[in-house]
Amino acid sequence: MEYKDYKKILDQGMIGYVNNGGSVLYMGNATKEYVFDYEDENISYEARIRLEDKAVKAIIGKKKLPDGIRLKQCVWHERKDNE
Repeated sequence: MEYKDYKKILDQGMIGYVNNGGSVLYMGNATKEYVFDYEDENISYEARIRLEDKAVKAIIGKKKLPDGIRLKQCVWHERKDNE
């Protein structure tokens, strides 16, 4: 999955965060929860975690996601320690 393909999912997460009352001031500190789909649903837990770690690093670097994983949803959560 290329960056241009999952960027709209990230943008939807940001829009949902703001529409639900998330602070624009602390937007950079929001916690992002990524929900993934896997090509192989029978993948082991350890392999899934490694694949997710690689995918998150790719998302942060705006790079192509590793094979076997797709970003399904991004949910932003406001951190409660911003005050």
